[in-house]
Amino acid sequence: MMEAFVTTYAVIGAGAVGGFYGAKLAQGGSDVHFLFRDRAHHVRTSGLDVRSVDGDFVLEDLSTHEEWSTLPEVDVVIVAVKSTANEDVAPRIPAILRPGGAVLLIQNGLGSEPLFAEALDGQGEVIGGLAFINSERTGRNQVTHMGNGGLTIASYLPDYLAAGITDWMRAIAADFEMTSVPVQLQEDLVLARWMKLLWNIPYNGLSVLLQASTAEIMNDPQSTELVEAIMAEVIAAAASDGRELPAGLAELMLDATRKMKPYATSMKVDFDKNRPLEVEAIVGEPLRRGQGHGTPMPVIETLYRALCFTNARLTSS
Repeated sequence: MMEAFVTTYAVIGAGAVGGFYGAKLAQGGSDVHFLFRDRAHHVRTSGLDVRSVDGDFVLEDLSTHEEWSTLPEVDVVIVAVKSTANEDVAPRIPAILRPGGAVLLIQNGLGSEPLFAEALDGQGEVIGGLAFINSERTGRNQVTHMGNGGLTIASYLPDYLAAGITDWMRAIAADFEMTSVPVQLQEDLVLARWMKLLWNIPYNGLSVLLQASTAEIMNDPQSTELVEAIMAEVIAAAASDGRELPAGLAELMLDATRKMKPYATSMKVDFDKNRPLEVEAIVGEPLRRGQGHGTPMPVIETLYRALCFTNARLTSS
């Protein structure tokens, strides 16, 4: 249980997403500690440079760290690493989280929260975060924010039961509101994750397999039909999981993506930089969850198998 309002944060994974949200919190007056690893000295000497559609700013005199061991205990740990790093990160969290604190896990996909809940062993709250943002790390000390920026957050309970709105969720939202970052509080984490997977599964997966931007995918009738078929399977899987996605959401996402500037998905960026792909969190776990409820998902299963092959070849090279 939270004893007071949020005062301190640590950001693990201070890249395009974590770097932006951590910088906004610091700009708003929160006490934020960043784990930058080999970039810490560069940020310490040159500042964290944020280029944003909402206004550029540079933060100097930040608390930057090369090693976990120098991070202080904080109220909230923001984890914004890729899910492929979770096995390494989760066991380290208890050493820097004050008892009764919270972990805000800003990641794509499904199924990461239980690992962090196990690591905390009841000594803190795990909150899932979904970032709706277009951003990238454009330099050792620079993050470029091209659009959007809202967060949806929801607390985790075992078996992904709906947890309602918690004190920690309200406190974190209040801190972000001081920085003009819109935060939506969601009572049901798995519903929120299924809603984002409706976009993430088709566009992340197809962008890698087709080597295409979102615009290229939407400009071709064959690939657009693939997107629609995948979305239909996501909707069916979510329903079998007890979550009815809002009517018309798929059409809204298709229309919004058609209007977007050409965009490289996070999985496509990882592929281009020869980094492991988040295949399991974004595609594998939702597939297993849907099939476990008896939902046929042949298109997504084919997508998953092809991505597994691609990822294996990528990580072995």
